[in-house]
Amino acid sequence: YVLEASNGIFGGFYVSTNNGVSFTMLDHAGKNYFGYSSLADDDRGQAPRDMDIAVNPNDANDVHIAGILTWHSTDGGVTFNITSQWQPGTAAAQNIGYSHSDIDILEYVDGKLYVGSDGGIYVANNPSVVNANYFTDLTAGLGIRQFYKIGISQTTPVILSGGSQDNGTSVYDATGIWKDWLGADGMESFVDKNNSNILYGTSQNGTLYKSFNGGNSSSYIPSPDGKEGNWVTPFEQDPFLANTIYSGYNQVYKSTNGGASWTAISQIFPSNLDHLKIAPSSSYTMYAARGSNLYKTYLGGAGGNWSQVTGFSGNINCIAVNPTDDDKIAIATTGNEKVYVSNNGGATWTSYKFNLPNFSALALVWENNGKDGLYLGMNYGVYYIDNDSGNQWKPFSNNLPNVEISELEINYADGKLYAGTYGRGAWRTNLYDPNLSVADLQLNNIKVYPNPATKEVNLSWNKGDEVDVRIYNSLGKLMYYSKNKILINPLKIDVSPYASGLYFVKMNNQKGVVTKKMIVN
Repeated sequence: YVLEASNGIFGGFYVSTNNGVSFTMLDHAGKNYFGYSSLADDDRGQAPRDMDIAVNPNDANDVHIAGILTWHSTDGGVTFNITSQWQPGTAAAQNIGYSHSDIDILEYVDGKLYVGSDGGIYVANNPSVVNANYFTDLTAGLGIRQFYKIGISQTTPVILSGGSQDNGTSVYDATGIWKDWLGADGMESFVDKNNSNILYGTSQNGTLYKSFNGGNSSSYIPSPDGKEGNWVTPFEQDPFLANTIYSGYNQVYKSTNGGASWTAISQIFPSNLDHLKIAPSSSYTMYAARGSNLYKTYLGGAGGNWSQVTGFSGNINCIAVNPTDDDKIAIATTGNEKVYVSNNGGATWTSYKFNLPNFSALALVWENNGKDGLYLGMNYGVYYIDNDSGNQWKPFSNNLPNVEISELEINYADGKLYAGTYGRGAWRTNLYDPNLSVADLQLNNIKVYPNPATKEVNLSWNKGDEVDVRIYNSLGKLMYYSKNKILINPLKIDVSPYASGLYFVKMNNQKGVVTKKMIVN
């Protein structure tokens, strides 16, 4: 069998009965089995990205195909019947299975049909019997969402809404249950500061939504002037004014009625904005960025023109404005210095690279703790620094998986830092407490030698505690991993296969985490 796509939709189904010497195209009367319709009568699809075929190894006429939905044939592809829908309500109404859309792979294993999609892995234990329980989600409950952005309430228990790749926008409610409330690719989302039942969310390219009932239903917010934004379009709420929200396209827009209408408050920028931040202490002070260009206004956008800020290098990955000083800002960049801080609105900058590992700086958030606490999320781990740190970042990743940190948020009501990750869901921890950092100092006593190394490196520690050991290269690739090691007798690691260069040795346990540099010659 050969399955063909044409311009994103179903193109044809071919059969050979002579071991591939010749093929016959079967007539399916223009049906589109790669689309969204249960009748196969639409003209949409995402093939060849989303398409596959599987044949029962015990019955050559038993064929399954998929694109957005799944289909089954018992006559060698002459006819196909639907077996699942991508919308749960539609699936239940039609008494067929539910499977997440965007199906990439089908596999028959031991009489079971497995489906791999953007939303996980599903299995049909009896692929020939179609009903509402046709598929079982094998990945349900796994914390593997690829969050782009998260937004949290300032309440306890917390309400968290986050947008993720391929899996829409989900809300973690006061009962501790996750609920999907938007489809498509989820992007920026936040919880209304005055009413935690009101949620705002976006899908790709700046399509805006709002829910008044905690995500049980949602309504569309017309984008300003019908514009389309970046893949992740900036979307913010005013720190003081109720119903006042902001969005960033190729202009900054403001709405004072929850999105019913919009007013442009900036000049037209050369391209769509990547970031927009409103100062927590003054909604007149705003910062916006696109690529390596940073702009600011002290007038809440009145008068239109925002001024450009320079003096740093690299594209901007994140902007963070200090909670009490609208002139104190931090930016995470792709430049070699990684993090810059300005105390005067960007007139001058100070590099905050200090002892950071050579990972990508991606997310920042200030803590209002009286000493300019600043958290940094990288593609591996979270770090913390404040006025008492002596220009040294402290690792702040205990028990956090090695995963990209896409956003950091603080909930002062429960005293926790929240992290959205790109691949391991959402995490939280208590805010930094200097009285609990003694373990970090003890872990810093771990010795890495010889350094530089050529053939072998030793790790030793005069404590009897177990540690997990990981070694990364300068690109963040995991080169070595070993769990529960006691280093009183040095752990010897063969590094002779490693290319010459800089590596990072990360060691952690329940008491803390430390990262040390290592050179291999």
